[in-house]
Amino acid sequence: MAVRGPICYKSLMRVLLAVFAALCLCAPASAWEAKAAKVAARLSVPRTPAAARQWRKPGWAKKIRAPEEKVAWSESRGGKTYLFGVGLVRGVDNPALRATMAGDRARASLLEDKASAALEGSEILDWYLDRRGDMYALAVLVR
Repeated sequence: MAVRGPICYKSLMRVLLAVFAALCLCAPASAWEAKAAKVAARLSVPRTPAAARQWRKPGWAKKIRAPEEKVAWSESRGGKTYLFGVGLVRGVDNPALRATMAGDRARASLLEDKASAALEGSEILDWYLDRRGDMYALAVLVR
């Protein structure tokens, strides 16, 4: 095999360094997924709506497509039942109102899943704010 010219190690190192930096510094963080096994750890470090922006849309936020939808599911682990509910708000410019409405809709989704009148003890587990300004909230109720 013929060599077409001298290899410029300086240029090669610059390219490799640029690729490494792009992969390490610019790679999106993985989104947190709603799993019963992770709830206790997540509740120990509460998230606020101010920290809602994430690199990727979490799987739980992909389950809802319209603000009118009620999306809820449950998981059992260690003798406990974890009820999850997702709420979505669109077209609200006020950040505090948007977060409150998303949380309320997530809790309302919990009611749809098990038709329980008691939401006492439910908490907002996570938030997601997309580029359009749509706010998603994930509520959990542990029984």
